[in-house]
Amino acid sequence: NEDNPVALRGQIMAAFALNNDPNIGALFRQLLQSPSDELRGLAALGLGILRDTKAVDNLGYLLSQSIGTTQRAVCLALVAIGTPAALEAVAKALLQGDEDLRQAAAEALANDPQEGHEALREGITSEDILMRRAIAYGLARIPEDWAAELLQKTQIEDTQWVVRNVAVELLDSRSRPDPRIPRRLTPPAETPWLIEFAGRQGMGISPGQVANDILMQAFKGENNDERRAALSYLRHTPNEGIIGEFYRAYFGDDRELKEMVYHVIKDYASGGAQLPPPMQFGLG
Repeated sequence: NEDNPVALRGQIMAAFALNNDPNIGALFRQLLQSPSDELRGLAALGLGILRDTKAVDNLGYLLSQSIGTTQRAVCLALVAIGTPAALEAVAKALLQGDEDLRQAAAEALANDPQEGHEALREGITSEDILMRRAIAYGLARIPEDWAAELLQKTQIEDTQWVVRNVAVELLDSRSRPDPRIPRRLTPPAETPWLIEFAGRQGMGISPGQVANDILMQAFKGENNDERRAALSYLRHTPNEGIIGEFYRAYFGDDRELKEMVYHVIKDYASGGAQLPPPMQFGLG
């Protein structure tokens, strides 16, 4: 059901893939024919988990017919399957694809410590500019000294500024804190974006004020960055009113907001919180 968040559908896919049912591979191979890009991508990831060698030809074909996250999922699946034919399909994508496909192929090859890493080692000296650029992204995913050393060498010695700049950016990103690690939130009265938002509403924020009303206005607004930032505060005060608004967002039409809210609700449930039923708010 495409109305459900991708994260939820991904969890369902993983559960199917890990339940040892011998018929699941056939189901995933059939889903590769779906008109939905998201469903094809999830099916590809499932086939990668299963290491389904029967899917290699279909995945190789799908590689040239997909874009974005689906394309990346197919590359990851082929590398996970790891047969010569599967790796050959990814190598062909690295050699002949457009910029996005080459990058997806190189990043997937970083998951294979044997043939994949060797291909990246050799490819960084290729005469093909687009290939070297893509391989820099692959090297950046390998948390080993030799990969960092090759990137450092590339940022200095590569003959093309496009490749050098990518290497510089990737090395810089390796030195920054992981953005997925939660950070301490600043108090609302010291948070620039929220102060600016409150000002646009003709409101102020006093020191020590929880500011849930202002945060909720931002959450219900149209600015994606402000909604995401407001959610990071509101998730820590899960009263009934806030949970009700989260439910309304979850059952609304904004898919990006639905995805963000799903993770918050899932975290509440995983932590043992007693959540009211959506029907209490006229939803579900």
